[in-house]
Amino acid sequence: MMVPMAFHRAETIAETSQAFVARFFGAEGKAWLAGLPAAVEDIAGRWKLEVGRPLRGGLMSAVYLVTRADGSSAVLKIGGPWSPTKHEATALRIWRDGKTPDLLSADIERNALLLELIDPATNGADATAGDVAGVLRSLHVPAPPGLPSLRDLVEKRLETARRAGRPEQKLDWAITKMVELERETSQPMLIHGDFDERNLVWSQRGLVAIDPWPCAGDPAYDAAYWVHGNRRPGRRARLDAIVGLGYDRARTRDWAAIIGVHG
Repeated sequence: MMVPMAFHRAETIAETSQAFVARFFGAEGKAWLAGLPAAVEDIAGRWKLEVGRPLRGGLMSAVYLVTRADGSSAVLKIGGPWSPTKHEATALRIWRDGKTPDLLSADIERNALLLELIDPATNGADATAGDVAGVLRSLHVPAPPGLPSLRDLVEKRLETARRAGRPEQKLDWAITKMVELERETSQPMLIHGDFDERNLVWSQRGLVAIDPWPCAGDPAYDAAYWVHGNRRPGRRARLDAIVGLGYDRARTRDWAAIIGVHG
């Protein structure tokens, strides 16, 4: 299971995040937490940032509201060794001036990104299929070389679900169906990889997608993530709506079922 990182909302970071990192990543997580204050100080000094309050960044990264030397606000996101920082930077550069936050600076070695502050940002759970399709059309472009495959991402998520005790029969079905869907994908596209309503926010320029886990694969996976909607009610209606905008029903339905297995 990949924990989404909705980091542009003006909320205080949950106290449980450090406990989660220490428990989920063990010694690696504890070492990252121990080195985090020094990493923030180093990056803030080099990028001339005044570090403000932490923002809610899910459970996989540390995120802060910062002020740049010119007085403008931005978001500093520092990931752990497990974070797809390099791939996120690649995707954000491709998506620049589109439906994602602009990437202002990146230090891949330190897993640090300086991002445009999306403000105001309100929850995108009420987005319609038309709103969502508009964002997806902006994101789904030919995948650049070097990205992990969607199969890599889904296999890792299914393995995490296996360790969490998900029934073997469901896991076996999900793996078989994933291989079938991948075999039928004509051209791998750049996809968001974590496209549920928690990573959609409203801004002055409309609906914006945040916190991608970029990979190369079937665009229907992103549509299915929105359809699945973290198991919230209305999945059938969302499926019907997105299919009406050009997405294949069977592929979107099957990816949504796989997402339901890996959580």
